[in-house]
Formats: sequence, structure tokens, C-alpha cells
Amino acid sequence: MKRANKILTILMFLFLYAPMAVLIVASFNTGNDITNFEGFTFRQYALLFKDSTLLSLLGNSVLVALLSSFIAVAFGTVAAVGIHNLNPKMRKVVMRLTDIPMTNPDIVTGVSLSLLFIFVGSNLLGAKAALNFGTLLIAHVTFCLPYVILNVMPKLKQMDRSLTDAAMDLGCTPLQSFFKVTLPEIMPGIIAGGIMAFTMSLDDFVISYFVTGPGFITLPVEIYSYTKKPIQPKIYAMFTLLFGLIFVLMLTMNLLQINAEKKKKDTRVRVESKGMRIFKRAGAVALALCLLLGCVFLGVQANQHTIILNVYNWGMNIADGTDDTLDIIAAFEEKYPHIKVNYSTYDSNEVLYTKLKNGGISVDVIIPSDYMIDRMIEENMLLELNYDNIPNFSYVDASFRNPDYDPENKYSVPYTWGTVGILYNTKYVDSADVTGWELLWNEKYAGKILMIDNSRDAFGIAQYLLGYDVNTMDKAQLQECADKLAQQRPLVQQYVMDQIYATMQNEEAYVAAYYAGDCMLMMEENPDLAFYLPEHQGFNLFTDAMCIPTCAQEKEAAELFINFLCDPEISGANMDYICYASPISEAKNYMEDYLAESQIVYPSSQILEKGTSYAYLSEDISRYVEGLYQHATKTADQSQTDNPNSLWPIVAVIALVGVAGVVWFLRKKKK
Repeated sequence: MKRANKILTILMFLFLYAPMAVLIVASFNTGNDITNFEGFTFRQYALLFKDSTLLSLLGNSVLVALLSSFIAVAFGTVAAVGIHNLNPKMRKVVMRLTDIPMTNPDIVTGVSLSLLFIFVGSNLLGAKAALNFGTLLIAHVTFCLPYVILNVMPKLKQMDRSLTDAAMDLGCTPLQSFFKVTLPEIMPGIIAGGIMAFTMSLDDFVISYFVTGPGFITLPVEIYSYTKKPIQPKIYAMFTLLFGLIFVLMLTMNLLQINAEKKKKDTRVRVESKGMRIFKRAGAVALALCLLLGCVFLGVQANQHTIILNVYNWGMNIADGTDDTLDIIAAFEEKYPHIKVNYSTYDSNEVLYTKLKNGGISVDVIIPSDYMIDRMIEENMLLELNYDNIPNFSYVDASFRNPDYDPENKYSVPYTWGTVGILYNTKYVDSADVTGWELLWNEKYAGKILMIDNSRDAFGIAQYLLGYDVNTMDKAQLQECADKLAQQRPLVQQYVMDQIYATMQNEEAYVAAYYAGDCMLMMEENPDLAFYLPEHQGFNLFTDAMCIPTCAQEKEAAELFINFLCDPEISGANMDYICYASPISEAKNYMEDYLAESQIVYPSSQILEKGTSYAYLSEDISRYVEGLYQHATKTADQSQTDNPNSLWPIVAVIALVGVAGVVWFLRKKKK
């Protein structure tokens, strides 16, 4: 039994720490492929410290983690003392309430806090942007507090109550007794709680995603948008440094606890050595300096730029300097040194619309798709543009001017255009099956099909397949499209947006519907992938355009940014990275030849004639379509609904494993 326990423990630690080992090794690799170690180098660390954007994001995360952990420690310690002094029944109730932020799913906490902040900020306080650094900090303090309380409470229980009474008998006030007796006794718990709060805050993504505005982005939220491109090794270097930091903190905490336990063996009242006092003071000074440096860093950043421009774009939809491309934002800031760009991302038009409609964020430049621009114009969510500040609009091709969604170009300037088609793996998909949209319903590839996860594109595909107008508002036709999507549901592995990249590139799925430019990126990584447009059935021809929402604070700076992106040389360099087509013909002169001449990026005029664009659907129909989409794609498979007994074998196995585990535990305890 002992041998088995040792083997099990070793396997468990291997399972937990093997990913960390791979990460650390990859950070010292001269190559970009983690499966092939080409040689040892510190180059990735050098590149990391040269990347001001990543360091700034890391600084944001550390600053929030430090502030939230300090506040949580202060309030959590006081709360723990108060809870400890309650009667046992009330203490039990309060501790159960304290557990809720930890046991509650992060997504529930994030959404509920977001709704609360938006309601208070927009409705009660009248703020233009309800979500900001303050809301992020409050949210982090909220979920950090329980960890501090749970670490301090055991130390309070271990402490002899007579010590505080003795201190007050000797002349201390209750406050002096707390600082001279109670605080030193519970200090190991406070330190442990503070370190745990720091790590939880530094690591958080889900809650941060819902409660932060575009003006202050943390590292985990930014890393989420890196799914379109292979992760750069300098990211591994950053994660290695973070792992090292957390490891040192945890080691320090354990050493302090061991030292405290040793001293308690000889005396009831712990008397700190001079060295330990010096160590703790040095640690406190170091933490204070980190906090001070973070605040100074933010202050310097704010003073360097008189204007903060908030840009909200699709994930990885602008060149950032990787793969030897031009860093567009850095080039803009170099040209306009008084403007600092805060760049954040979304993964669908619907996410963008919801955040703007709810009043949770304030941004200056957005890049929605054609039908969403039409909807935002209808709902007075966009500002008219001053073209005196956008002279480069003259480079935009005539075919992209005055589109149906913005007939006078009052509100938008085209940014990119492209098509929606089918990406498939030639190794696994029979060429005879590559005909039209019906490939996405082919039972031969059940479980290996990815469907695009937004209602408009999904319904558009069903409408092309059934021969309906993609802009129909006939509810009977829309219901038929929903039924078609419901038939597809048992065949779909998952509904995806940016998650498609890793899944298709790693050959975990064989067929997917997605945007042509992104498919080009995936085909560069995996040469077995191919793309086609179902010309005989029709396909979506879309345009993404730059707009300024009504919540914008810096309209003139936003127009300067739009003008900068319309420069043919800048546009060409940008398209090299994102692999979409530019509405500026001259941009081709600055693009890589394989992109400028690609029939996927730039289909022929004969093919483009078969494409159609989405138009604005009424608010009533939009809600109707969204409801149908959720019901058709997000509910359980029809087979499971019709035969609920199919779940019983799984439930039975789980129950048997649980019973066996309990029996084994009880027998071991008895022995």
C-alpha cells in the first residue's frame, strides 16, 4: 500500500508539473517549435524585455494584484477577527457566506458583477464608461477576500485567548493588544492569505474579462486574443518568470511557517529573532516599493501622453510587429507622440454591440462588420465623421464607397473585406464531398465538424443551403433554417470563433466554416488545409469598417487613427499580418506577392458576383433569430433528448467510482 501511494504521488506531481517543465524548457529554445529543442538561448528573455507592450500589460496585472491583495489582507484580517469573535452558530453561517465567492463559478461572478457595475455606473451615477480600473480592482478584492479570511481563521483558532487578556491586564488597550499580541500570532496566516490573494488576482481571466474596460487591460485578458497566431516564445519566457516569482513567494511563506512552528515548541509566546524582524521589515519595504514603482509607472505613462485613444477591434486584427511585420500602433504613436493607444479586442459583432449598448465601456474607434454598422446607425450609436481629418479616404476604391449599410459614408471608413467559406483538411476529407455548404452536414465527418459561433453567419449558411435570401425576415423561413441547424447539431464537435485555429491546425477537426483571411493564416501553419467558396449556392461577402461610437472621448484623435490606417503603405503592411483584403487597391503594392495574388484573399470579379452582404434586420427579427439560434445549437443533442436513458451508463460508472473511493477511504482510516 505504501509503495502504491508513493507511485501515485509521483504520478500526480508529474501530471501537475510536467506542463510547467515544458514551458520552462520552451522559453530557452532557439526555435519556435516546442516539440523540437534546437538549442539553448536567453534570446527570448531579451526579446521580452524589449517588448514594451507586454511589459506594460504585465505591469498592469502586477499592480492590480498588489493593490487587491493589500486591500484584501487589510479587510480580510479585520473580518476574520470579527467572525472569530461571533457565537459559534452565527460564525458558521457567516463562514458559509464567505465561501460563496470561491465556490461560485467565475463566469457567474463575472457576469453578475458586470451587471451590477453597469447598473450603478450608468443608471445611478450617469458615467459614460461604467467599467474601468476601479471596477476591476473591486472585483479582484471581492474574490480575494475569502482566501485571506480562510488563511487567518485557523491561526486565530490556534491562538490562546488568555494572551490578549494578559496583555490588557498589563495595561494594553484592546487596539494595542491586537497589534502587539494577536497580529504577530496570526502573521503566518496573513502572509499566506496575501500570497494566495496575489496569485489568484495575477492569474484571473474570466472575471477580469467581464469587469474591465478597454482603458486598462491585464495580461491574461490580452493573452486570450493570441489564439489566431502561434504563441511567441517570449510569452513562454514571461510565464517562466511569473512561475519563478510565485514559487519564491510560496517557498518564503513555507519557510516562515516552519520557523514559527519551531519557536512555538519552546515557548507559548513567540519571540521573534532580530534576523526575522529584519527579514519581515525588508519584505514589507520591498512590497511597498513594488506598489510605489507601479503607481509611478502609471503616472509616467499618463504624463507622457496628453491623449489616451481607446481602440476596440477583433482579436489579432492589426499588425503588432510579430513575424517581422510592422507594429501599426507603435508606428502611429511614433508619428503622434502626444497620443497613447489602448488596444483591446472582442471576438464577435454581438459582443461588441452588447458592451456598447449596455454602456459598460467607453471607446473611441471600433471596427464592426457591415450589418452591425447598419444596426448601430439605426440605433444612433455612431458619430458622423469629419473627413477633413481623414484625407487618406481618397485612396479607398470607388467600389467600397457609399455602401448599402452607410450610403453616404457618414459613419464609416472600410478597413478590410473578405468572404465566408469552408476550410477542410485534404488528408481526411474526400474531394468528392467538397461540393457546397452540405459538407457541414455530411454524417461521414460527424464529430469533426466545427460551426461558426454567431447567429448571423450560422443562419446565413443555412439560408444559402436552402436557397433563401440571407436578409429574409420571413419567420417561417427562419424557423426552417433553425431546424436545419438543429439537424446539424449532433454532427458538430463544437461551435467556435477564435478557438478554430488550434483545433484545425492540430487536425482535431476536419471541416469548418470561417472567414477567408483567417483560413489563410491557418493554411500557412498547416499545408494540408484548403479553402473553397460554394459559388453555386452563394456566400457572404463582408466588409469591416472603422467607426466612432457615441461614447467616444477623443473624436479627433480617432479620426487621425482612421486616416493613418488608410495610408496605402500602412494598409498593405497591415494586410500582410492579418491576411485579409484591403479596400485600397494601392495597398497591394506593399503586400507580399502571395497574398496580393491569392484567389482566396482576392477572388475574381466573376466569383465575387455570387457573394451577397448581410443587411440590417429589425430589432424584433434580430432577437427572434438569436433565440432560434440558441435553441437550435446550444441545447442537448436530439438523440439524448429522445433517449435520456443513454446517460445512465455514464452516471452509473461515476457513482460506482465514487462509492469505491469512499469505501477505500473508510477502510484506510479504520486501519
